[in-house]
Amino acid sequence: APLGGSALGDGAMADTKTSVSKEEDALIKKRLLTQTTTARQGADPPVKRLVKKYLAFCGSLSGEGASADEVEKHKESFLKELALYEFQLGRTAAVTAANEREMASYAEARGEVDEAVARAEADIRALRDALDAARLDRRHKEEYETLRRLCVQLPSRRDTEAACAHLEREIADLEAQSDAASRALDLRKKQFALLLHAARELSGELEEDEKVAEEGQAMDAMETS
Repeated sequence: APLGGSALGDGAMADTKTSVSKEEDALIKKRLLTQTTTARQGADPPVKRLVKKYLAFCGSLSGEGASADEVEKHKESFLKELALYEFQLGRTAAVTAANEREMASYAEARGEVDEAVARAEADIRALRDALDAARLDRRHKEEYETLRRLCVQLPSRRDTEAACAHLEREIADLEAQSDAASRALDLRKKQFALLLHAARELSGELEEDEKVAEEGQAMDAMETS
């Protein structure tokens, strides 16, 4: 089995391992124990071959008529098969240890990936908060700029105060002129009323004088007659 692999491959293999059913796991263990996966098509598994070699060797020892050469031949064949089986067991143990180390490495890499994902999510949240704050700050600056432009279009406070003072002086002058005009109008009304009164008295006196004159003329006319 390869010892390398990417983080994505590690996660996929871990998910695949967890998805193996109990029946499949038992079948895999059986094949590993019997080495049926490495046997050629139609060939016996290593354990079965070893048992056959052992039984043949035992048969040669207990059988009658077996020569020493045949016994030695079965012995060598059995020992060779035993050595081959031990070698295969050692290789299987090495592969198993390598797979265990690889799975541990996969688990460690998966943990690192999970931590990296968590950090990335935290960074994304922090960046999103910073973006929202920047947008809010930009909106405040735009509102401030709008108000600043409006304030620039308006007169300054000094000019406004000067204009208000000028208007107050003009209002005071107008009020003074209005009071003077009111006093003058009252005076004219009083003078006109006095003039009317004098005109009435003069008219009465004239009428009285004319009446007296007429009465005098009448008396003179009576005396002359």
